[in-house]
Amino acid sequence: MIAISVISVSAQNDYYIKKAQGYQREAEYYQKKAEGYRREAAYYLKKAEGYQREVAYYTKRGDLDRAKTYSRYAENEMDKYETQLRYATQADDKAAMYLRWAADALKKQ
Repeated sequence: MIAISVISVSAQNDYYIKKAQGYQREAEYYQKKAEGYRREAAYYLKKAEGYQREVAYYTKRGDLDRAKTYSRYAENEMDKYETQLRYATQADDKAAMYLRWAADALKKQ
């Protein structure tokens, strides 16, 4: 009878350890996703800065139609930048949630 309960406790501990490891892998996945989103955001920010330089150039030359077009391009890139930052924040939040779940699973063992 005692041997069966020891095996049961051991199996339960293994269950929670495996659960915690799974949650940790999920957290790592979402942390990597957040890093990717931040890289994308930096890319879009650079593009927006480039378009702003074009706006300044064409404004200086008096070509206001082209300046307006590049201004619109810059706005679009800034929207993409903000979207990627929002995605990064959401991925960070999910990673934190999975880390909390992993910690909770280890507490149960």
